[in-house]
Amino acid sequence: MTIDPTEAIRPWDEDRAWRMACLARWGMPKTVDLQRFARESQRVDGAFAIRRLVRLLEGLPEQSLVRNVSVAAEQDNGVVWYSLTGQMQLGRKPQVLLKVQAQILLTCQRCMQPLIYTVNESVLFDVVRQESALNDANDAEPFDPETPEELMADPRFDIEQLIEDQLILAVPYVPKHENCTAAASPSQEEPETPRVSPFGSLAALKGR
Repeated sequence: MTIDPTEAIRPWDEDRAWRMACLARWGMPKTVDLQRFARESQRVDGAFAIRRLVRLLEGLPEQSLVRNVSVAAEQDNGVVWYSLTGQMQLGRKPQVLLKVQAQILLTCQRCMQPLIYTVNESVLFDVVRQESALNDANDAEPFDPETPEELMADPRFDIEQLIEDQLILAVPYVPKHENCTAAASPSQEEPETPRVSPFGSLAALKGR
């Protein structure tokens, strides 16, 4: 199996069938042996309530309550859908592709009204076996955005933590509606600050 990391992400509505299929594995994702997972081209899909992600939701408005799969099948808010797919290519490191979707309730920083932010991302990662290789890659200059992030091979790799890290990265630092009725003047708007990838600093945690 070969994953194309440049494949365009389909619009939200076109992935409805994929999200419904994910509901068949409702609940928090289990840990996996990441090296074996990638080498054997394994795949896992699933869905769970976004309220379980404490770090992501710190400081955010209260999200929709989704208690079970029947509720998740009826609404999009309050649910995280994901798939993790492994692959091996000749002459390359083992890789995994994370696909994650969610609709997260935020507050628009112009009009201070609710804003539903749609996350629809696919991210490719290289799997490395030694921490030194991961550290060397993080210290390398200059940073190439086309180069996959690296994950430490862990026999009990926490998929949930990876999903939460990616959602944290996806949430805008200063969320705003494209158009809102109470837009602030330019002097009132906060400058947008680019988010720094947490994967380098969390590499040691993933290796535990």
